[in-house]
Amino acid sequence: MPELVVSLAIFFSVVLWWLYKKHDNQVSQSRAALLSDCNKVMTINETHYDRAGYAAIKGDFSGSSISLRLEVDNLTARKIPVMWLHIAMPREDKYGGSLDILVRPQINDVYSPSWNWNETVTPLSGWPHHARYMSNGAPPELSKIDADVRTLFADERTKELVVTPETVRLTYLIRQADRGHYLLLRSIEFDQSPIDSDEIAALTHQLRHLVSSLAGGYQNESA
Repeated sequence: MPELVVSLAIFFSVVLWWLYKKHDNQVSQSRAALLSDCNKVMTINETHYDRAGYAAIKGDFSGSSISLRLEVDNLTARKIPVMWLHIAMPREDKYGGSLDILVRPQINDVYSPSWNWNETVTPLSGWPHHARYMSNGAPPELSKIDADVRTLFADERTKELVVTPETVRLTYLIRQADRGHYLLLRSIEFDQSPIDSDEIAALTHQLRHLVSSLAGGYQNESA
């Protein structure tokens, strides 16, 4: 009888381990494929993965260099975890100052460089309220990007716009964890289907419009 109990315990332990590994592999594959749909709208030249298995890609979007990176934010207590999409693009002019617009700022917004910047910026009329406006030195000419800022932040899922002399970066709420799983089990479960490439393309078009506005004008509206 004791031998039977031991054998059953070993058997069920092996089954549980196998089920865990199978689920873990499925999750890893799903995370790795979240940006797989992007090849429909851009040429992907590089792909890297973080420790959690989320992808970061670099490539070409209709003639513009672009990088995309996913980041899960689960640091805030009593808040449903979210997934951020960071879209970065080099500036065309390579000069003109820095600006960070961070809406609904929280100290755990660790991706934001503005916590280390010390120059406050007065926003233009109509720019988002409840936002932190900072610069690392002189900001760019705000009137050039007035319409772009209004357009980007009209979408409440836009979290941050960072402008540096070299690049611009948009941070956007792309997914939110399943509320039921998190509230009942404290388990973080995201929709693991690939992110819609059309949504990414629309955001990238807006960001490229802003890059061109910084350089003095947008030339290719149909690209």
